[in-house]
Amino acid sequence: ARMGLEKLTEIVDTLIVIPNDKLLEIVPDVSISTAFKVADEILVNAVKGITELVTKPGLVNLDFADIRAVMSNGGLAMIGLAESDTERRAIEAVEKALNTPLIDVDIEGATGALINVSGGADMTIKEAQEIVERVNEKLDPEAKIIWGAQIDPSLGDAIRAMIIVTGVKSPQIYGPTKTYTEERKREIERILGIDFVD
Repeated sequence: ARMGLEKLTEIVDTLIVIPNDKLLEIVPDVSISTAFKVADEILVNAVKGITELVTKPGLVNLDFADIRAVMSNGGLAMIGLAESDTERRAIEAVEKALNTPLIDVDIEGATGALINVSGGADMTIKEAQEIVERVNEKLDPEAKIIWGAQIDPSLGDAIRAMIIVTGVKSPQIYGPTKTYTEERKREIERILGIDFVD
């Protein structure tokens, strides 16, 4: 998988990664086809969130050039999506989005973020700005952050934060690194007929 990701990053501007092991943490007791449907749904929501930043009139609108500024040469990217209807709904939504198992990597040093904030008719610009500020605290100080905000009456009292973090450099993005003893390496080499390259 790591080699595939590395090859893909050479030919695309931005690659959103949904690690299978993280997906299993979210939906551990479902069939493989259902787990991949969950991954598809996450990607659909990401594309929808990005599209709505440009096409849906809102409190803060963006154009395609804004999205291109973050996504061009964005490298590896992670996505987080969450909502909250509590008293501290903006902070809770962004914290949940940033701490979803799908972004369970260190995003410090990431070079960009695309943020879509949606909420009911009572959502304020201040709440949207709180979400953006919280993301900004986590990234590289020079990170390019583009955000938009829309009113979505179907959310009622909830606020939804969709965050795509680009330029993620964390080695955790490839999953946990395994180390083997020399004895275990030789056993694996013998069983699988492969050679370990250190």
